[in-house]
Amino acid sequence: MRKYGDKRDVDRRRKHVSHIQDINPEWKERRVLPPANATWPTCLIIAPSSVVGNWEREFETWGYFEVGMYVGSKNERSEVLHDFKIGRLDVLVTSFETARNDIALLDDLPWSCIIVDEVHRLRNPRSGTALAYDQFACTVRFGLTGTAIQNSYSEFWTILNWTNPGKVGTKRQWDSYVTKPLGIGQSKSATDDQRSKAILVAETLANKFLPHLFLRRLKEEIRQQLPNKHDEVAFCPLTPKQIEVYKRVLSTDAVQNMIRKDEPCDCSSGKKRGKCHYPFDKGDLFRYLTLLIRISNHLALVLPSPGDTPEQTIRNRELAKIAFPEGSIPKFGPAMMMPEFCGKWLVLEGLLQDWSKDASNKVLIFTKTVKLLKMLEYQLDCQGLGFLTLEGATKPRDRMSLIDRFHEDPDIFVFLISTLAGGTGLNLTGANKVVIFDPNWNPAHDLQAIDRAYRFGQTRDVEVFRLLGAGSIEELIYARQVYKQQQMQVGYNASLQTRYFEGVQGDKDKQGELFGIKNIFTLHENTLSTKAAIEKAVVSDFNWALAHVDAKKRRSTVDLDVETDRPQSKDDDLRGLDSLLFDDRPIQVGQKDDRIQRILNGVGVVYTHRNEDLIVESAIEGQRHKTAIEKKKARKAKAKVANNTEMGVTAEVWPPIRSHHRRKMTPEER
Repeated sequence: MRKYGDKRDVDRRRKHVSHIQDINPEWKERRVLPPANATWPTCLIIAPSSVVGNWEREFETWGYFEVGMYVGSKNERSEVLHDFKIGRLDVLVTSFETARNDIALLDDLPWSCIIVDEVHRLRNPRSGTALAYDQFACTVRFGLTGTAIQNSYSEFWTILNWTNPGKVGTKRQWDSYVTKPLGIGQSKSATDDQRSKAILVAETLANKFLPHLFLRRLKEEIRQQLPNKHDEVAFCPLTPKQIEVYKRVLSTDAVQNMIRKDEPCDCSSGKKRGKCHYPFDKGDLFRYLTLLIRISNHLALVLPSPGDTPEQTIRNRELAKIAFPEGSIPKFGPAMMMPEFCGKWLVLEGLLQDWSKDASNKVLIFTKTVKLLKMLEYQLDCQGLGFLTLEGATKPRDRMSLIDRFHEDPDIFVFLISTLAGGTGLNLTGANKVVIFDPNWNPAHDLQAIDRAYRFGQTRDVEVFRLLGAGSIEELIYARQVYKQQQMQVGYNASLQTRYFEGVQGDKDKQGELFGIKNIFTLHENTLSTKAAIEKAVVSDFNWALAHVDAKKRRSTVDLDVETDRPQSKDDDLRGLDSLLFDDRPIQVGQKDDRIQRILNGVGVVYTHRNEDLIVESAIEGQRHKTAIEKKKARKAKAKVANNTEMGVTAEVWPPIRSHHRRKMTPEER
């Protein structure tokens, strides 16, 4: 796979247009055109429908090809395909959906190569798209993506296996040699041997294996051309009403049956509750998970609204009956404006009021839910703030006009965007403030949304605020984001990351605080689990470093007399500790804005942190690895000596002592 994380998506397309021109350059060297009946190299390009037109423009600008756009109606596509088969076209450009639906027409055509833009969309091997694309006879395949590792290393295997069929082993082999050791080694309860094995696997993967399949372009290469970015995570307290409804949902029989499904049944049959008198519907997991996510954002999201379809209205009425006691279900209209129904709105309102004081500020607000977008529209309208909205229903031809208006109209202050519809492919460098209103299970979606503003061409510092419902399911979602972002760093760079969590993805016996039904259906009302996990990891590293600073002092021998006579001071210990705790490279951390901090504290936000501070190289982990290796070597050497002693074998001296170097024996010894 060839991954190009260039400064702009357009650069990836331009480079590949140029590369395609060099597939068969012999005629350029000979300056003789090939015969009329020669077979020409061909290429199929598959891209998201929103950027298919971009590929066409890049070919017109940078290439000398006959390009056919395999889109549109069935008749239009048939004409393009006919032209290709009779040799009139060099390149076909199509969308994901069209290629999947017409795979029977495209799979066995004589392609010289196939390029898939945003190839991470093939990460699910059981999806219809991935199964369809496996049918291509052409094995010269290239994938372009900015986020090859998103949810798991298993998904990474799917992408690599598609671009390099048969070269990365089977799924079982990959899980055995890569996924399992890396997952176990990242757990904070991993043993020294498990950690060392994970580091060895990560270094082999990043330095020896992936370079043959995987080409990266890092944003750090143009970091000096970009301004600063501050990615703040705000843990917003739920309102008392939200907590009341949240607890009511958790106490329902359906949720309790899921939580306690593996406990012994109280009928003394010896069976588990879930397989005896307390069965549960597997569909309840998604139903109640969705309900808790809505409650964490705004209680009005569980109510039927005028814009709902008949099916949505029926479903929301059922959810409303669960969330609110019989007879007390509020109406959607008044509920939207009730401050006690949304703890996040007070935070967002305070930020927007402060930012609106500077006319040059422009804000992007991302959310997964279209219904929530409509509610935010109403709130902004009541505040008198100018805004635009982009969602899945926005037609592609209208997107550029909305983007241009956002950049050019001084009265437009906020751009409301659906994360899935507008989180990729847009250039919104006119904005310098970004708000992620609700987190996504897949961290790549939120990171790509942030990069709509923080990208090449941005000239101002960018402030990002991620709003989380403290103690709720959203805090768990964010904790998994941190876990997955660390996976990315380990897989890409063999980075030594701090181990915050015990849970191991995909291991039912090691679910820890991240995975499993019990963690999903738990409300941390009086504690911040993420804050506690971070603090425990920091304290653990500090204690380890302090212990090993003392151990080094005990193991050290007397050096120079001058050093022996010099009195030891407390600062010496701190300097030694500093060398373990911190990397040698200077770390530049921007100071938090006291004004913003006062706004957050004023609405009850008691804890925030920078997301980038959690995804950094850990000097402690590197030192731990070295210490573990030293101990392992010492154990082996000690065992070898003990074994030789037991068998009467004298330890060999190397280099051997020459006879003329031996000490002469005294008369008594003779």
